[in-house]
Amino acid sequence: MNKTLRSMTAATLTVAGLLAVVSLPAAATAKPKVKPHTCYELTATALKTARVTTKACPKGFTVTKPSLQGTGIAGDTDLNVPGTASLAINGSSFDAPEVGATTSGSSAYSAGGKVSFSSYPAAGSGTGRTDITNGSVNIGFSDQPMTPTAGTLPSGATEANYAQVPYILGGGVVGYNLGAGFDNVKLTAAEVAAIYNGTVTQWSDPTIVATNGGASSGVGKALAALGTNNESRDTIKVIYRGASSGTTYAFTDWLHQAGNATQNASGNVMEGTGAAWGATNVLAAANNAALAQDIVNTLGSIGYVEYSYVLIPGNDAIQTASLQDKNGQWLQPTLAEIANAASAAGTHITPDSFSIVNEPGNNVWPFATYSWALVLKAQPNEATGEAVVKYLDWETHYAQNRGIAQGEGYVPLPAAVQAYARAQLQQVTYNGTVLLNQAS
Repeated sequence: MNKTLRSMTAATLTVAGLLAVVSLPAAATAKPKVKPHTCYELTATALKTARVTTKACPKGFTVTKPSLQGTGIAGDTDLNVPGTASLAINGSSFDAPEVGATTSGSSAYSAGGKVSFSSYPAAGSGTGRTDITNGSVNIGFSDQPMTPTAGTLPSGATEANYAQVPYILGGGVVGYNLGAGFDNVKLTAAEVAAIYNGTVTQWSDPTIVATNGGASSGVGKALAALGTNNESRDTIKVIYRGASSGTTYAFTDWLHQAGNATQNASGNVMEGTGAAWGATNVLAAANNAALAQDIVNTLGSIGYVEYSYVLIPGNDAIQTASLQDKNGQWLQPTLAEIANAASAAGTHITPDSFSIVNEPGNNVWPFATYSWALVLKAQPNEATGEAVVKYLDWETHYAQNRGIAQGEGYVPLPAAVQAYARAQLQQVTYNGTVLLNQAS
């Protein structure tokens, strides 16, 4: 009996010991080897690789190889086109500084010397829209996309035939010239609308004086004195765009939404035939550059111009009015405040929903807008069509991310808007083939 018990106990202990061996913690076993693999890091100037034998990549690296498209780095398919191409371009003067920087000079897109561009007349957004729809340019530029609801689709054109690509993000300013001692004059949107409608004709108008602190404040007192002293610069010279203009559209959109102007947003001529606005002491300008120069040359003038133009050497005489955001804060224009307008509007910008004026929030510049590049979806020539889409993809990515846009006075396009731009360009084809995807 005792022998049997001892045998059973020994057997039990033996089994328990075996179980203990089988159940050793995983930490006590050898770690499986990780097959060597490559990790990637995309910097502003290069694609870096790291060969590792650990499961995790080094900090900043990822196991997924990033696309080089739109980076400007060797291997970027945007830099490769199948043949030489010369692209005809025209349209928005709002875009002109960026167009100039990316189509001419040392920072221009060239795809290894294969792509060149026509001169850019900057004839205005209306011309950009009509020129692309009548086939006289390869890219038309407009501060508004072409839609029937906005009244921007040229007669006889079909919106669905065109890809409409957000090209830049910028702001407009209300510029004036009153000389020394009159910097940062405050103007409400209602007062600007009244000036353009002809009901306020002098800088010494009591409403403008009151907005600037009254006759007891420094600027208010100086404005009132213009009238008391009967100075010629007290009479406001109203400068406007004499042709269809996207800057005019954004300007009138802001005045309608923030200043209760009865006129709806329109890029049509503000003065002259039709006299949609009532001011009579007026001067027409062909484009943003001409309007900026007219402000410089005309004491007592007021006008609206893209922010980039006040940064150009020689335009120092242009003073910028302080404007109110929707919350009532007085602001001077900065790229940060223009960027805030885009953030407040959200990134879902489409041809049917593109206005970003008078957006809510603090420190939000009220007079901001995107501008657009317009191209035919069904391209008639492969080399030309591929050059068109690859230039625009490069511009809406590389030129935004590498400081070209900011250097010209624009806000880099938000990442989601860059992605939307690429999606639009992927609709452009030649004989049914998507041109942007071609490796060439």
